[in-house]
Amino acid sequence: MDLKGTSGVVPLRKVLLIVLTLCAIFSVSLSKVNDTTNDQILNSKPAAPSKPHDYTFHFAIQGNVYPLGFYTVKVAIGNPPKLYDLDIDSGSDLTWVQSKPCKSCTPRSQYYPYNPKNNIPCNDPLCVILNKNCHPPTGPCEYTVEYADDESSSGVLVRDVISFKSDDGSILHPSLGFGSGADQKPSRHHHISHTKTAGVFGLGNGKTSILSQLSSLGYIGNVFGHCLSSKGGGRLFLGNDKTSKSLVWTPILKSPSSIIDHYRAGPVDLMFNGKQQVIKGVEVIFDSGSTYTYLNQKVYKALFDMINNDLGKKLQRANLDNTLPICWKGQNIFGYFKNIVLNFPKTNSQFILTPQSYLIISEHHNTCLGILDGSEEGLGDINIIGDISLQDKLVVYDNEKMQIGWSPDNCATPPS
Repeated sequence: MDLKGTSGVVPLRKVLLIVLTLCAIFSVSLSKVNDTTNDQILNSKPAAPSKPHDYTFHFAIQGNVYPLGFYTVKVAIGNPPKLYDLDIDSGSDLTWVQSKPCKSCTPRSQYYPYNPKNNIPCNDPLCVILNKNCHPPTGPCEYTVEYADDESSSGVLVRDVISFKSDDGSILHPSLGFGSGADQKPSRHHHISHTKTAGVFGLGNGKTSILSQLSSLGYIGNVFGHCLSSKGGGRLFLGNDKTSKSLVWTPILKSPSSIIDHYRAGPVDLMFNGKQQVIKGVEVIFDSGSTYTYLNQKVYKALFDMINNDLGKKLQRANLDNTLPICWKGQNIFGYFKNIVLNFPKTNSQFILTPQSYLIISEHHNTCLGILDGSEEGLGDINIIGDISLQDKLVVYDNEKMQIGWSPDNCATPPS
């Protein structure tokens, strides 16, 4: 779904960011690992998969929840390959890159814009999924994606080499389909997070996602996982990761009536302080493309009332901090807040949100609530578990067994 946030506004962005800049906040160790891997990819020769589902691809993640508002990986696209910082997004399928010439883009997108060469025609199966009315059959497949907050991305589908380094050290160069975005329109909320990346790395479970394409070609299993560090950075893998720890699992829900199919789980009983039930039997969507966590109006109000009543008069509201809607004065006050628990009764599993998983320290040195009222952003009844609540956990999305798993982890450690 890709809901993004930046300082000074209520954040919302429904998918597909635009443009490129290099993220500056990530650990030195991750930077060195990523640089070595990228050098190997950029100077490699082609390889082919030795057998189906044989590989795992690892990436070093850059970025943070605040102040950047996103996590990215460097993806090598083209022949010869160039590196593009793409926003990792489990809430959308289509991977796309800001291209040239650009009708509507930001100045930063002029740094390394993608130069499209091999257009996908209208009669290509990948095009039919996104644009059933595309014609003529051999003409270029144009796409326009519009989102709940009026943001959109338009361009053409292309097919090009995307290079990956596998866990056995080999470099592979599959030809994959993705979007070449030439016209991006910002959200009506006028936030600026879309100016910070070159595009989106779509990891949803639809057929157009890079994950699904790699799986259908036999390179990897239809599985991926991420570990987002609250200190900045982290790691991502595509394929069956043999180093994953023992995880707690819950099923991925599928339903024809679902508004959004990607990585939906439930029913969930939302608990406060381990015992107080906030609400029972809701569904949640795990979305690495969302900076913050969004709850529908009913759930949000019930949870905020419990937090506020528990705090009483212990803390003072910071009314002049416009970083997020709710802030309290002070930055060393996490101890006043209680854990929030997502309890999955059918699988007897719990997803625990410590205060670090739903609070941020603003640039004004106040503590702000990173759980927002999604109804104010046009999300209706949807509940989104975003990056802030995914931090310091290994989260695995297994589309083969239709389940999501998680466990606490030190996400600041480099990828294998």
